[in-house]
Formats: sequence, C-alpha cells, structure tokens
Amino acid sequence: MFKTRSKKVFRDILARKGRSFMVILSIMFGVFGVSTMTSITDLLNRQLKEDVKSEQISHTKAYVISGGESITAEENQTYLETLQSLPGVVDVEGQAVYPVVWQQGDKQGDAVMFAFSEPFGQGNRETVSRIIKGRYPEAGEIAVEPRFAEATDLGIGDKLRFPNTGDEEWEIVGILLDPYYTEFPATQTTILVEQRIFANYEDARRIVGFSGLSAIHVRYESTSQSIEKMDDLITAINRETPYVVYYTYQDTPEDDFMSSMTAEMTGAMDALGFVAMIVSGFLVTNVMNTVILEQRRQIGAMKALGATLTDNFRIYTGMALTYGIIGTVLGLLLAVPVSANTARPVASWLGAYIEGYKLSPLGLGIGAVMGLVVPVLAALVPVWRSARVSILEALTDLGISSNWGQSRLAHRIGRLPLPFSVRQALSNIWHKRGRLALTVLTLTAAVSAFMAATAVVGSLNTVVKDMVGIHDYEIRITPQQAGDYERLAALVREDVEGVEAIYPGLDVLVSVPSFASKNVMRESSDQVPVSGFDPTTPTYAFHLIQGTGWRTDPTRKGIVISRPLADALDKQVGDTLTLMVNNQEHSYEIIGVDAYVFESIFMNWRELARIAGYVDETGQPMVGTVYVMLAGAPSIEVVNDKIDEITALLSTYGIQGTYFNQPKAAEMQAEQTKMLGVIFQMMSVVMAVVGVIGLMAALSMAVFERQKEIGVMRSVGASSRAVMSQFMLEGFLIGLLAWVVAIPISVGMSQGFLGMIPIEYLELVYPPQLVVFGLVGILLVVMLASLWPSLMASRKTVADILRYQ
Repeated sequence: MFKTRSKKVFRDILARKGRSFMVILSIMFGVFGVSTMTSITDLLNRQLKEDVKSEQISHTKAYVISGGESITAEENQTYLETLQSLPGVVDVEGQAVYPVVWQQGDKQGDAVMFAFSEPFGQGNRETVSRIIKGRYPEAGEIAVEPRFAEATDLGIGDKLRFPNTGDEEWEIVGILLDPYYTEFPATQTTILVEQRIFANYEDARRIVGFSGLSAIHVRYESTSQSIEKMDDLITAINRETPYVVYYTYQDTPEDDFMSSMTAEMTGAMDALGFVAMIVSGFLVTNVMNTVILEQRRQIGAMKALGATLTDNFRIYTGMALTYGIIGTVLGLLLAVPVSANTARPVASWLGAYIEGYKLSPLGLGIGAVMGLVVPVLAALVPVWRSARVSILEALTDLGISSNWGQSRLAHRIGRLPLPFSVRQALSNIWHKRGRLALTVLTLTAAVSAFMAATAVVGSLNTVVKDMVGIHDYEIRITPQQAGDYERLAALVREDVEGVEAIYPGLDVLVSVPSFASKNVMRESSDQVPVSGFDPTTPTYAFHLIQGTGWRTDPTRKGIVISRPLADALDKQVGDTLTLMVNNQEHSYEIIGVDAYVFESIFMNWRELARIAGYVDETGQPMVGTVYVMLAGAPSIEVVNDKIDEITALLSTYGIQGTYFNQPKAAEMQAEQTKMLGVIFQMMSVVMAVVGVIGLMAALSMAVFERQKEIGVMRSVGASSRAVMSQFMLEGFLIGLLAWVVAIPISVGMSQGFLGMIPIEYLELVYPPQLVVFGLVGILLVVMLASLWPSLMASRKTVADILRYQ
C-alpha cells in the first residue's frame, strides 16, 4: 500500500479539483511575482554592469556657460590642458550637449546633440560605451543612440537635416550606445536616451549654433580629492577659461549614481516579489491543515496498518510539492514574457540598453526554488501535527471537540447584542481561528500592499509636483552671449505672437560654509545652485512652508531656500545664511523656505550677478537666463512650435542659445516617476489576486466542512438567499478584520518602500481618504472571493447532503 504514495497524492489532489486549482493559482501568482521582479532587477543590474564603464566615469561634472564669442575646438583644448595641470587631476574632457530639432522629409522631432572635445573612441568621459552598429562619425556625419533609432525608425544610411544648416544633409553612420546619466541642470531634467544624436565638435557647433562647451568632466586620483578640490576647480574654470560654472555634479566611479540608484530601486522590487510568494504560502498552510483534518481517520487507519512518520511526511509534503511544481511551471511561463518585455523600458529609463528578448536565469531560478520550497515549508506544521495524532484519537474523531463552544469568548459572542446571523458568523469564524489567522494574514498583506502602493504613488506624484510645479514659465532660454538679452527680448516681444512676457535671470553655483550636500549628485560637497530671478515677476510659483518670501513685498531683500537645504543646515525663516562666491563671503536673511525637493537657493538676479562678478564693463548685471511666458496654458506641442519659431527668428540675427520646454520637462519628470508607480501597482494587483484566492479557498473549505449545518438550515426552512448571505457575511467580517489590521501595517510598508526608492527628499503622503479606499478595495475583494463559495453553499439541497453523508 505504501509503495503507492504517489497515487494517493494525485487522487487526493484530483478529488478536490476546485480547491487544488485555487492553491495552484495562488502559487502561480506568487512565483510570477517573485520571478518577474527578480528577473527585471537581474537584467537591469547585469546590463548596467556590462555597459557602464567605471573607468569612463568622471568624479566631477562642472556645467558651464560662456558669455563670449564662439570657442573653437583648438581653443577648448588649450583651456582643458590648463585645468588638467591642477593638483590631483588625471583627465579632463569637455562636452557640448544642446537641444536641437531634426528633420527628415515631412518628419521632424526634438533631440539633443552630443559633442566632445576628444575624438570619438579615444577615452571619452561618460559618452559612447560601445558601437551597436556602424562606426564613429567623421566630419560631415552623425551617429544616433539605439533608442533614438528605434523610436524614430531611423538607421544607418538615413539622412537628417537641421534648421541651422539649411538643406545640408547629415548621414547617420553609426548606432552608438550611451548609457550614462546626463541632465539639463537648469531644469533638473534628465536627457532621455531616445533623444541623443552624436557629432564631432565643429560639426555640432554648426548644426546647433552654440558658442562653446556645456560641461567640463574631470577625473581625479580619488573621490576624496575631487570633493576637497571642488572650490579650486570652480575658481580655475571661472578665472582661467571663458566659462562660468553654474552647477556641479559629483559622482563616485566605483559606485556611480545610476548603479547605486538601480540597486536601491531593485531592492524595493525584489521585496515586493518575495512578499507575494510568502503570502501565497499561507494558502498552502490553510489547505494542508484542512486536508489533514479531513483525513484524520485515514491517518489513524494507516498508522494502525504500520504507517510511519516518514510515510505521512512523504504523502502530505508530496501533495504540497505537487501543488508547487504545477504552480511554479505556470508561474514561470507567465513571468518569462512579462519580465522580458518590462525590463526593456525600465532599462531605458536607467540608461541601460537590453537588446532583443533576454531571459534571467537567476530570476527564473529564484522563482522556481521559492515555488517549490515555500509550499513544502508551509506544509510542515500541519504535517507535524498529523504525526502527533494517536491512532485512538484519529479513529474516534467526530470532527468536533467535546468542549467546543465552552470558552469564555464563545459565550461572550453568544451574548452580543447583534442579529443571530452575525453572532453565528462570528462563532463560525472563531471556531476555525487557525485558518482565520492565515486567511486574515493573506488579506492583510493584500490590502496593505494595495494601500502602501497607492500611498507610494501619491508620494511620488507629490514630489514631482514640488519638483516641477515651482517653475511658472513655459520656455527657458540660455543665451550664448550675455549681451544678447536686450535684443533677444525686443525681437521676441515684437515678432512672436502669443508671448505674454519675458523676464531676465541668472544661475550661479556658490559655496555654503559648513554645508555637506546629501544630494547623490553632489554628495558631501558644499556647493549649492542659486537661481536668480526678478521677484517682481511671476517666474517662480513658490510653495512656501515657512515665511512669506517676496509675496507681500517684491522689493524685499533676502533669499528663499529649499526645504532640504534648510533641514541640512538647521535653518529657518529669520536666520542668516552665508554664501561664499569668488572667495568672498556674503550673508543674507532667509525670508522663506520652499517645498522644492532639491538643495537650492533663490534670490534677486541683480544681486546674484553683483556678487558673482557677472557684470559688463560699466558694472551693469548681465543676464544669463531668459524666462518666456506664453499666453494661456499652452500644450507641449504649442511650446515646441514657439521654440522653433523663436529659434528661427533669433538665428537670422546671429543670436544663439539653448532652449528648454518646461511643460515637456515636467512631463518627463512625471513619466520617470510614473514607471515606479506602475511597478508598485502591478505588484499590489498580484497581492490582491492572491488575497482573493486565499479567501475563496477558505470559504470553499468551510462550505465543504459545514454541509451538516447547511442541511439543518435547509431542513428548518432556510432559503438559498439566507444560506448564501451567511457565508457572504463571514467573508465580509474576515475582510473587515484584515482591513483594520492592514491600516498600521500599510503605513510602515509605505515608509519601507519609500526608503528604497532613489529619489531625494521623498516623504510619505498618506491621506486619510486612503483608509476609505482601502475599505472599498477590501470589500470588493471579499465580494469577489465570497461569491462562488456562497453560491455553492446556497445550491446544496437536503437530499444532496443526505446522499453525501
């Protein structure tokens, strides 16, 4: 008999097809969750490790502007050689990164032109990692990033035109991978890989019309040296070159920004997957408990015939393992296409490029191991309990203990001033409190994940709003020559329809004594970007959390600082902040603290130009930034059209500049954070499905076990609706209990997830209405889970039950 254990396992599984289906489905979704998350993270980390070369990463990026005439490649080389002679400097390279519009026939689009002071393929800093197809561009040629080629359906041999070069065509000769993080510092906007075009420096200068470099990359002997010598580098650039530093970005080649950010984000994704798998194990425990309770007499009979502990263990853990094998296979089959297709867009967001359809052996292996191990582990406690049952107890078991209903709580439930059906439901739930605990755990995990994911998405949306909502303009122009402002403003006001206003500004990087940045891009640096603007204009829409700023008095002296800076320095409104510019100290009263998420300072642009020395021969302040306001609330496309119109107009007068579409920048920031939200929401759906299956299985088992009770209800005249309502009520009571327990857990879970997301100053936003949404969600889950078992119970007749008995 005991040589046929496998036959018993399969017969038991097939005897309860509905219950077996739900267990397998639960394991399938658990395996799907953990395999999908770990596969995505493994593919990302492996691809970044392959593409991002630590030897190419700069310690310091100094973003610069030039107020002079056009600077040739030969002149740049002279300036860069001067910087390379600074103590501790190993290598210096200049980059020119500017927006551009491309055209091909009737097609056109926005892009970003990349050019470098060094020839392609000669040790460039944070540029091309490898050639995907073709070759490096030479004079009169261009290359594009693979994601650009895919997005535009362009490739080797295609030719593009650019407004500044008229009908001249530029052939694409290479598809070059650029996995490195690059941003437009003025707008805190990441330059997407789908926008990147490459050309040699002189060609790029003709195509775009810029005057000089936009950034200088510096590699030191060590990261500590780069931090210590930041001030010396900025001073040298400002004094020894025609460039002025307005922003810096610090990195660690051994643990670069993108790799560390990916590691933090993938930690949150892996955690979600593991939670989903563990929750599915609760259902296995519930089912195995029920199976063993159902078969207590069988266990007694087998023991009477000589069955050992090993025999019982093999039978019932074999059943759990069989559930696991089937569920794992199905889960892996579902995870393979989802993880492969999801990894590519997530990788693009992080700079990595996954070619083709790739699988993760590690992710699938983890899913397979957990899919087999978790069900077996979940079955161990019920199996151990079955082993401790004596033959006498098993053979004389009547399914109910002699002291059932005699506990104090049972008596208290019976005396509650509630309708009889509610008291009966509470009594039935309490009778199976072991199953209740596991079912509540499953539902609690599901509703907690849903509420936590919603809170995380809300927090991400809030931080995006604080990040981009402060900018109250549509177009930002950085003129290549500071003296162009007056002419630029006059031309745009007169000839461009729809322009409501134009305002001057300036961006400068300053030192703040005793400050150590927590921003991953300037970690431990004392440098802070300052945005200068005219406080009498609506250039910035501050969301002040302290003080009034310039709201009541636009002529007021002082500065507004961001919340991260205020917290780091322990400053508040009324305190004084000292800025170090060109080795000179300048102190200002803090008149406001804003919710802006980056370490920043805002002040009157004229005062900023004065202390930075950004003045002309007569001592008048020079404009470094131009803010353009358009009438109404224009769309991204309308703003793009206006930028094209302004670019064409100013080019005819020899005025060149860099243009930023602020609504588009805001959308890009929102899209980048939205992807994280989608991942969290996807996993909350997986958890909800597992919760539905868990409750459905628990109620289905209750219907099977309580057939005598249903028969009694039927024999005394209970209608189908009454029977159905009884089981629905029990489901709703379990759901309400899970919801109550989930509220505090979801808060802690939200904090944990937010701590794993690599976004600066991300605070938990947990609105009170989220509790109501959680209640609505759990009620929907309970209704879906309870419907089928309740219908099954309501359809049982007295004759069916008597025949069964």
